[in-house]
Amino acid sequence: MAMTLDGHVAHPTEAWNFGSSEDRRRMDRLREWADCLIVSRKTLEHDNMDLRVRTKPHSRSHPRPVIVLNSAEPLKAGLKVLQHSKIEGEVWISETAKSATLAEIWPDLTHPWQLNRYKDVRDIVASLYGRGFQKLLLEGGPSLNGRFFFHSLVDEFFLTLLPLLWGGKTTDRSVVSENSLPLERFRLRRAEKRGDEMFFRYVRRQRPTPKVKPVS
Repeated sequence: MAMTLDGHVAHPTEAWNFGSSEDRRRMDRLREWADCLIVSRKTLEHDNMDLRVRTKPHSRSHPRPVIVLNSAEPLKAGLKVLQHSKIEGEVWISETAKSATLAEIWPDLTHPWQLNRYKDVRDIVASLYGRGFQKLLLEGGPSLNGRFFFHSLVDEFFLTLLPLLWGGKTTDRSVVSENSLPLERFRLRRAEKRGDEMFFRYVRRQRPTPKVKPVS
């Protein structure tokens, strides 16, 4: 997720990859660490990530893709996440969306994935935790990130500071959350400088009582 200093998620063109090779290397390390990678439709279609990040001998399977959708509109064709047939994941669609089959949502899909419905993102987290997935990496987009922050489901976050400037009326702008987010304090765990970029890691100061609904 790319955010400008005025608090908006914005980009000047269709090119979203602003970071350096070092930034991308760190992102791949996080993906390698994770049990699950949680993404929204827009992030999946624009970033088009390849999840074959665990290449060492005897390494665990690749992170499980968890795709969160607000509507039943078909996903973009040719996504890299499907280029490795051994990677299986799941699609979560809002319970307010129209009824649809997995084949209608994702015509490219050729091997079994799960299709689930959710009321809010706590349902997704509860289901994943109940099945033993503990290391969840949330990549966004901004609205999805905002919902996780709203329900206090974020334990830590990573921030890359880039020296880039842009603006103009054509800039695509959105906010992380239309609702007021709870005031939460995070502690700076690490700060590093690499070239012209700064990398920060923040962790939650005090973990509140989990607000995750039990799996029904």
